[in-house]
Amino acid sequence: MAIEIINDAIIDVIKKNMIAKTNVTANITSGDVIINVYNSFQFSSNQEIVLIDYNYNTEGNAHYQIFEYAKILEVNNTTAITLTDPVVGNWLVSDGAFIQKTIGHAPLYENNVFYGDREVIPFDQMSVAVEPVSLSNEWIYIQGGLSEEYRIKILVYGRDIKFEDGRRILDRYSDSIYQLLLNNIHLEVDNYHTSLSVNYTAGSTTITIPDTAENRKYITESGASPYPYEYQMQDNEGASCWFHITNIATVGSTMVLTINPTFNSTFRVSDFAILKKWSTIEYIYDSRIDSVTYGVVSKGSAFVRASELSWFGKKVNEHRFPQKSNRI
Repeated sequence: MAIEIINDAIIDVIKKNMIAKTNVTANITSGDVIINVYNSFQFSSNQEIVLIDYNYNTEGNAHYQIFEYAKILEVNNTTAITLTDPVVGNWLVSDGAFIQKTIGHAPLYENNVFYGDREVIPFDQMSVAVEPVSLSNEWIYIQGGLSEEYRIKILVYGRDIKFEDGRRILDRYSDSIYQLLLNNIHLEVDNYHTSLSVNYTAGSTTITIPDTAENRKYITESGASPYPYEYQMQDNEGASCWFHITNIATVGSTMVLTINPTFNSTFRVSDFAILKKWSTIEYIYDSRIDSVTYGVVSKGSAFVRASELSWFGKKVNEHRFPQKSNRI
């Protein structure tokens, strides 16, 4: 596995979780406490959010360079969030209003998450650089399991070096990324997933998914696999245990999958239910951030607040012996 793929996987986790954002699906008016959103999955209670719309950079608009901070009291369900205090402004669907997760009134923007470090970073904004460091290995069994350990450093750059609040925000971002990657020990590198076409009802023996070229390629009967329990369902409410697929039938524009075992939970399309196939090729079996350094770094002639998080991930690269040349 190329370290580029793992580096990109970490960037993807950071973007999805630290820069979580979702569109507003109903107009928010001054005094509202409950807001309606497209998907609340990446949000939780006590988190800070910012309300913003696409007129932020439009001169003359009522929301030109204006946004509003709020705090989440409770995530009610997939499409509703309750705030701790009433909203002050009006945020309209027609203006493309959305909410985004933030820490300490300092949002992290998607274009400030970099592959590799930078000599120059935006000093007035939060930034994250994810940079490959090294690859090492050792034999863990014969034949022929080679455990490969990938090392990556995550540099978190803060703002306002002269003020205490800037240091607090940087430390909170660093601790959040630390916890985020501890919660993703089995980093998803090459997993495949597809949405469900209809709800899975508790106890049902079948799952229905769209009949697409990609699904026909990746979703196969488990009998042909050395890893029979490689599938899982999940939605915003929870996840199933692993199961296998015993039969696949095409019905109209869908694929109907017979599964074993069945489950006593319902997985709903309205809660973004998916079928996930675990990769048996690119599987990170162990990973964590094993050190965090807080401090200040030099960037050219300037000093910037920064934290460095050291991450490692391990996977097994299978070899077969005797090894043959290309011509034998």
